[in-house]
Amino acid sequence: MKKQHEVWMMEFLDNCRQLNRSNHTIINYAADLRKFFNWFEAIFDHQITKADGNTITRYSEFLANGGNLQHKTSKYSGVKHLVLFFSKNRYNISEFSQQPLSVSSRRRHLSAVKNFFEFLKQSYEDRSSLFQKNPVKPKLHAIKLKDIDVNSTKLLSKDDWSKLNELLLGHKERFMIYLLYYGALRLSELAELRVENFNQEHRSISFKRKGGDVHTLKIQQSDTIFEDLEKYLSSRRSDSKFLFPGKISGHITPRALYKQLIKLLMSSGCSNQVTPHSFRKACATNLYEDTKDLLFVRDYLNHSDAKVTQTYIEN
Repeated sequence: MKKQHEVWMMEFLDNCRQLNRSNHTIINYAADLRKFFNWFEAIFDHQITKADGNTITRYSEFLANGGNLQHKTSKYSGVKHLVLFFSKNRYNISEFSQQPLSVSSRRRHLSAVKNFFEFLKQSYEDRSSLFQKNPVKPKLHAIKLKDIDVNSTKLLSKDDWSKLNELLLGHKERFMIYLLYYGALRLSELAELRVENFNQEHRSISFKRKGGDVHTLKIQQSDTIFEDLEKYLSSRRSDSKFLFPGKISGHITPRALYKQLIKLLMSSGCSNQVTPHSFRKACATNLYEDTKDLLFVRDYLNHSDAKVTQTYIEN
């Protein structure tokens, strides 16, 4: 990789760390960007400052169709050794192949490249004219998912969310819907939450996600969430280790939670066909609108595949 390209990539990855992106996301970003740079430097002699919409179209076609490329790098950084410089063996040549990628994988790759260019645009706008436009923006959403990939869960709209907030909710109900809307929790995850899962100092929640993995979530609206937690705990009469105890023992069941939430949704006058899972879809959609970062949303929802995350996002 060209030295300046490496510098820009490392600046971007350092910024991701400062924004508390997960190590998993940063590793994926690095891999996706190295793939892009390998392709770019095999095709073009200039730097990425000249990349435009056509560049991204060609890269998207390469990801879609696959192919083999030779990546040529100089063995020498200067021209002091003129005999070696003008020799036939002055280059290291490596070959790499690309298998055709699915729609979701292409979008994920292009999302990483888009976020990289957006970082450079914002970072250099006051000190240079190198990155005035993000070449990926007009192209990324041109890649559409097949109808079969679209999830049928109805979105909880912002209007529906306003209606819910206008209800005279008790501390418990308010706390529940805020965890669903801002934390994208599944009902099974909400039901099994324990008091000890909440870390006041770091404003995070560590709990088991679907599949058994422990996920530490730095939840949105954390000040509000933790303020509601204190109000709820001070108002409840149980000292159970579970946040939402069952009637007899243990925690509340997902089925009981479902009934309570459906009743709330109906009482608020929300749209027909809205369900508790609609909160999770709303969280994903709102997060993507705010960040335009598909990998961040994927990690926030704890999906293993960005293709699944895309089915939660309504553009």
